[in-house]
Parts: sequence; C-alpha cells; structure tokens
Amino acid sequence: MKLYPDDAQQKLGFDAVRRRLEGHARSPLGRERLEVMQPSTDQAHVESLLTRTAEFQQALRADDPIPLSPFTDIREVLRHAQPKDATVEAEGLAEVGGVLGTMRRAHGYFKSRRDTYPEVATLALEIEPQKQLEEHITRTVDERGQVRDDASPELRRITRTLAERQGQLRSTLLKSLREAASQGWTTEEQPTVRNGRAVIPVRAEAKRKVQGFVHDVSGTGQTVYIEPAAVLDLNNEVRELELERSREIRRILRELTGHLRSQLPDIRASLDVLACIDALQARARLSNELDALVPELNDEGRVRVVRGRNPVLALHFQREGEDETARAVVPLDLELSDEQCTLIITGPNAGGKSVAMKTVGVLALMVSCGLPVPAAPGTSLALFDRLFVDIGDQQSIEQDLSTFTSHLKNLRKMLADADDRALVLIDEAGTGTDPAEGGALAQAMLEALTERGARTVATTHHGTLKAFAHTHPRVENGSMQFDQATLSPTYRFQEGIPGSSYAFEIAQRVGLNDDVLGRARELVGEGKTALEELIASFEAQTQALEAELATAREEAKRAEHARRSFEGRNEAIQKRKDEIVGQALEEAERIVGEANARVERTIREIKEAEAAKEETRAAREKLEGFKDQVERKKQKKARRAPKPRPASAKVEGGPIRVGDHVRLDDGQTTGEVLELDEKEALVALGQMKVRAKLKRLTKVGGPKKQRVEVRTPKARGQTAMPALDAQRRIDLRGQRVEEAIPAVMRLVDEAAMAGLEMVEVLHGTGTGALRAAIRDYLDSRPEVTRSADAPWEEGGAGVTVVSLR
Repeated sequence: MKLYPDDAQQKLGFDAVRRRLEGHARSPLGRERLEVMQPSTDQAHVESLLTRTAEFQQALRADDPIPLSPFTDIREVLRHAQPKDATVEAEGLAEVGGVLGTMRRAHGYFKSRRDTYPEVATLALEIEPQKQLEEHITRTVDERGQVRDDASPELRRITRTLAERQGQLRSTLLKSLREAASQGWTTEEQPTVRNGRAVIPVRAEAKRKVQGFVHDVSGTGQTVYIEPAAVLDLNNEVRELELERSREIRRILRELTGHLRSQLPDIRASLDVLACIDALQARARLSNELDALVPELNDEGRVRVVRGRNPVLALHFQREGEDETARAVVPLDLELSDEQCTLIITGPNAGGKSVAMKTVGVLALMVSCGLPVPAAPGTSLALFDRLFVDIGDQQSIEQDLSTFTSHLKNLRKMLADADDRALVLIDEAGTGTDPAEGGALAQAMLEALTERGARTVATTHHGTLKAFAHTHPRVENGSMQFDQATLSPTYRFQEGIPGSSYAFEIAQRVGLNDDVLGRARELVGEGKTALEELIASFEAQTQALEAELATAREEAKRAEHARRSFEGRNEAIQKRKDEIVGQALEEAERIVGEANARVERTIREIKEAEAAKEETRAAREKLEGFKDQVERKKQKKARRAPKPRPASAKVEGGPIRVGDHVRLDDGQTTGEVLELDEKEALVALGQMKVRAKLKRLTKVGGPKKQRVEVRTPKARGQTAMPALDAQRRIDLRGQRVEEAIPAVMRLVDEAAMAGLEMVEVLHGTGTGALRAAIRDYLDSRPEVTRSADAPWEEGGAGVTVVSLR
C-alpha cells in the first residue's frame, strides 16, 4: 500500500499502535522485524499473517504458557565464530546456549500442537533444534557465562590442585602475618595480592626485618607489601597452576567454538524463524490487549465496520488507567461500498467526526499489516492500493505554504492518483478559504472522487455538502450524535442523518451575549436557521426512538431470561415427577413382594395343618383375590403419581417442630417430622425416611391427634382380624431400639387379635443390645407365653420366636 503524504501513519495515530506493538517483542530481532513492518496489498501474505496471529491469540488465551522467554541478539557472536580457529568467549557461548534452548522449547511446544495451531506449527517446525550443541554448551558454561570447573577432566584436576595450593598459601601467609604483627611490624590483619603474588603489609621501617621480596609500596610510603620467603615456592606453584588452568579453558572454548561453527547455517536459519515467532507473539499480545479479531477480507473495495473501536484511543485510555466504563471507546458502525462509496460526516466540533474518520484509516492500515482489528464479527475490509490522508494544518513558512495551499496540494495528488482501489480521508473539507468557494471546491472534489469509485470519508461543517450527500445516489450523509439536553457529544455515529454544528447552542451555553447571538441568527438567515433547527429536531426524535428501542431490547432480554428460567424450572419439576413415580412403583413392588411372601407362608401353614381339600381351595381363592387387590392398588397409585405444583401454590406455615406434617420441595406428598436440628429434619414419607434441609420443607399442618380405641379381646374363633392380614414375621435388622419396639408392639397386637400362636422377630446378632431390648419388652406383654431363640437352621440367636396365648 502506498501512503500519501509520507507521514500519513502519524496523522492517523498508527505510530502509537506500532510503538505498543514493538513493546511486546521479546527480543531485538523480533523488534527489528516489527520496525520494518509495512502495509501490504498481497492478500495471501496478509491472510497468512492474520491466521498465524489468530492461532497465537488462542494459544495465549487458553493454552499452557508459550515457552518464549526474552532472548538476546546472538548474530554478532555467530559472526565472531565464523573464522577458522576463532574462539568465542564463555559469555557469548552462554548467550548462544540460551537462544538454542528457546528454539528447542518453541519447536517442541508447537510440534505437539500441530493439529491445534497448524499455521504457526508449520513455521515453528522450520527450526532445527541443536540439542547436542546446547547440551555441550550447558556442560561447559554456566548461566553467568563462566566456564564450569568440571568442563573437562583435566580442568577438574587443575582446579582441585589449585584450590589445595591456594589454601596452603593462605595458611602460610597468615602465619607470617601473625609473626610480623607480634613483633609490631604490621597493623593489618589480612594478607593481600600485588602483581599477582600473595603478600603481607609491613611497616616501611620494618621492611628489612621480614625476609622476602618487596612487590609494592603504598601511596603514602608508610606500608611495604612483601612476599615472605616462606611462601615463595607456593606462590610460584599457584601462579603456574593458574596459567595452566587458563590454557585449558582456552582449549575448551576453542573446541566448543568449533562445534558451534559447524552448525552456523542451521542456527542462522532457525534464528530468523525464532524472530518471526517473536514478532507473531507480539502481534497476538497486542490483539488480545485490544480484544481484536480477524476481519473478513474482500477484493471489492468494501469497508464494513461493525462496532469498531479506535485502537489509538483504546491504548490511550488503558495507559491512563481510568475506570473502564468512564473511559470506554464508543464503537463505530459504518459502511462504504461501490454503491455508496463516499461518506460525509457532519456535526459539532469535538463531537468525534475526525476520530470516526481516522478509525477507518487505522483499521485499514492494521489489516494491511496483518494485524487483527478491534471490531465485532461481520467486519469486512479491503486491501487498498493507496491511502490518501488530508488531516491537520500543514502550513509552512519555509515552503511558503498556507493552510489552504497545503490542502490544495493534497487534493491535487488525490485527483492525480486516486481510483477505485484507493481510500481517501479528508478532514474539514472546504475550510481555509471563503466558505462559499471552499464548499463549492470541496463538492467538486468529492464528485470527482465519487465518479472514480474511490472510497472516501470527509468531515465538514458546510451545509451545501449535506445537501449534496442527500441528492447524490453514491454519497451518504452521516453525523455524530449530540445530546441536546446537556449540549455534549455522545460520540455515536449515525448513518444516513446529517448533523448540526450546534454553534449557537454551544455559544449560548458558554455565556455569549444574547444580543450578539440574536444578531448572528439574523445574519445567517431564516432559511439556514430553519434548516439547522429541522436537523436538530430530527436528531432529537432519533435519540428518543433509540432510547425506546434500547428499552424494548432490554425488556426482550428480560423476557428471554424469564423464558429460560421457566423452562429450566419446568424441566426440574418433570424430573422430580419422574422420581416420585419411580418411588411409588418401587413401593408397589415391595407391597406385592410382601403379599406373595405372605401367600406362601399361609399355604405352608395350611399344608402343615393338613386342612381339608375344600378349605385349602377356599384359602387359595381368597389369597388370589388379595393379590389381585394389591396389584390394582399398585396400578392406581402409579396413575395417581403427584403432579408438580406451581411455585406460587407454596404456603408458608410457620416454624417447623417435631410431629408437624410437612411437604418436601414443591411435591404433593406430605410426611411427619421425626427429628429436627438447626439445619435438617428427618421426615417420614410413607414407608421412606428422608433427611432434608429445612429450606426444602413447607409446613402443611401440626401433629395429628392420636385416636385411641379400646378393643376387648375376643375368643380365638371370633377374632376381628383374619389370620391372612396379620404379620407373622418382621425384620428389624439395622434399626435402633426406639424404632424397633413400636414395630414389635404392632406385631404382638395384630397376632393376638388374629389369634396366632406364634410369630418371629428377625433382629440379627450384632452386639445383642437390640435382642435384649426386644426380649425385655416381650416379657412385659401378658399375651406372650414364651420368647426364645429360633433353631440354628432357621436363624438361631438372630431370630426370636414368640409364643402367644
């Protein structure tokens, strides 16, 4: 893309975007690539950049951290390693090792995610990992750029020996120093080093009393630094070992440099790829910072911006650090196409006209540089061949240019080169000269650009241009909304509506003299005043309609939320209904099972009693009738499964106490509260016992009054309860004593009224506490003649056989 003038990017504010982008680079190499970034018209190249940036955005947002730490520019180190027999210093080799590690990690990260990020992986796989060289450097040089003491066996031996000799040397020096100090020949407590030799400080007047060699004298001449004769040989040995160590280090570095030299071509190629990846991650970080997305690219020259935000303003507000809601960028919606290729934006000063126009230009620059744009889905942009910008005051004393002349120079360039592949941005068209002539010149210019099909956005205050836009089929009016109540801009763009400058209204608000204002209205003419008032009235009505539309949308949103809430509640009720039906069916199955067991026991008893054939047949018929009756009850209960009740039917019945009858959730079945604590209650629901939180319970009644009936025992032949209905065996395993005793009481009562001679209580063995409590209770009943363990083959001590009178 060709830009005119040369500072077009600065005029649009794109330089601020570039600075922020370059700040995200992790290396000088990545920053260099971003510094030379230029807008492109190659759609394949731009699409590739956008796709890779979008993949990087996704990785930064939702994946593990990308192992791309800051890395140095090692190109100079690589150049230094190029000549044969060259030796790279340890610090430079450490930098190379760090970069090689970054290459290897980046290569591995995207290789393992090639299906998730295919475009970035394709680039990253061009890196040639140098694992052997990296490990060689790591074994040789540490993170501080120092050769390791164990870089080679010989260096390890020399270093160990040197350390031993240095220890001996220090001990001998300290001994000589203490002797000199005891004689008063020195006042310092530590030896030092002069000219690479270990020495002790001695007073100048005592220098002949210490045997040794003078290596240095202090600046005042008061102290002489002497190497005692006792350490001469040790000093020599230490010096020789140090030189030997230096030679071994040079040999190691020379060898390692040779290894590096053999891999230079691959390293340089991989370094270029790593720089590209660094530039990509910078693009992605900026895009995520701006909440940007990849727009649709088109080759028809169409510009469709959906909720686009000016990135320069967005970055500025982020730097300010102000409250997001107070300093949010107002989104922009506009469109330019072949049918309507020119947009004229009008409105008051400082209302956002220029910002809206610049937003179009910045977004066009961003996409042509392969950067996602801060806009919403549906945004579509073209890659223009040329971008012309006429913004600001370009007057120059040196070049003898006035403001108007500089505008004319820009317009001349536009007319010479603009075509249907150009984007033209003109700020304050027709200004800088006589308003009538300036307006006519601006209209003629816009007519010419429109005829050529150039996509043009112009801002102006000229009323003639508003009329021109209204009458021309390929030119569209637009304006920046203005709040007439507060006389302040809202920065919202209105397509198809011309805007008023509100000059008189703003002047009145700031306190300009009323007489002057009145005279100004007279001078401008009634027609002009009426037109501005009509525009203002139309804008006020539009704002009112937009407010009503916003209210309607909010109400629709609430209605949709209520609908979803109702559907969720209905689904929960249906699920609860199915659970209750299932529980009812399970209970019915249990009843049938008990009935079948009772039938079998009765038949067994009949057989054991050797009853007559007719009596047996009658008993069987009676049992079959009972079974059919129970089955009908089961089916009837399933059909009567409780239907979910609406939440509005719930009635709060006050605090819940033990004995009260309650309803669980919004169901229909009620139960009795057996136990109660601060948060939960144990509720008996039919044959089930449920522990539920108090907030799920609704009180529907208090404790039911107990009805006591006194029954006179009858003769065995005149029992009020048929033997068929009375239980002969109960199972109390797992129950507590307070639960089991009432069940035993019912068993004995029913058996006595039915005239049974024997019943069984299954309680299990356990600790024996339940068995003992049941036996104690049975002993208190006058109807019981005996209670004992069952035979071992029928349960033994786990079953109590009860004999009745």
